Amino acid sequence: MVSQEIIYYCNPVFRPPSEGNSLLIQLTEGCTYRCDFCMSNLRKHFKIRSVDEVKRDLDIGARSKYNSSVRKLFFLDGNAMVTPVEKLLELTNYAIKSFPNLERVGVYAHAKDILKKSDDDLKALSDAGLKIAYVGFETGSDELLKIVHKNATKMDFINASKKLMKADITLSATFINGLGGANNESVSKTHALESADLVNKICPNDDRIWYIAFLSLMVPPGTVIYEKKMRNEFKEMNSYEILSELKLFVENINFTNKSANCIFRSNHASNYLPLRGVLERDKSKILSLIESGLKNKNSLRAEHYRAL
Repeated sequence: MVSQEIIYYCNPVFRPPSEGNSLLIQLTEGCTYRCDFCMSNLRKHFKIRSVDEVKRDLDIGARSKYNSSVRKLFFLDGNAMVTPVEKLLELTNYAIKSFPNLERVGVYAHAKDILKKSDDDLKALSDAGLKIAYVGFETGSDELLKIVHKNATKMDFINASKKLMKADITLSATFINGLGGANNESVSKTHALESADLVNKICPNDDRIWYIAFLSLMVPPGTVIYEKKMRNEFKEMNSYEILSELKLFVENINFTNKSANCIFRSNHASNYLPLRGVLERDKSKILSLIESGLKNKNSLRAEHYRAL
């Protein structure tokens, strides 16, 4: 009997929703950072796999009958951009050569991973085929970033975004509604206003496409924020508070570049109200939908349908 070749995965696998149809290749396991709200390090110890191990998995994918249908490839796991540039460049080139119709390679990236790489490094990665980086901003509030141990500042996100755009790597940034909890209304307000200010400041002057996505906070067992909840130190926001926070964010988007192509999404499984549009072109439409959700709770996704 001939043994079947199997691509290696370190479960559970973490990938962006938009990479659901991509070939997933395990480059790193876990994440080098430990944010209070995140599950990426639960049951995992961080490591960067060897070039030979990753190439073996790429070869298995290339030999499969689905070879020609692979158009997107995503290097797992939590922050694969931390991989030394020589190794990441070698594997990106190898992936592009292995799949005839591969259009792009994507990774998760922490702002510090991006800032540690030179402009020339990022441009070389972009030229090789690494065309999108998913960056967890979570919030533009320095106070809240410190509370949740994000190990980054608002200015880090601004500088990292500009470096990606300069290298022609598409930015896909995520924020988390409800991250500050319901314990302090001023934290929520600052979260929304500072996040809007962050997005306004990274808006490029051209019409390139970039992405902003909002998730709603989930509190899975094992996370630091879950332990805070159990000690009554953290109270989750309800749907009304979540949508009010999101409304304040959208209200304060004000791009000087009116032809900006910022694709806005709030349609993750964790969200109460699926939303999509282009900021700021669709600002009025998005606000109208949020208002409808605030007035009609029955139009929102039921609690038991929300999931990671």
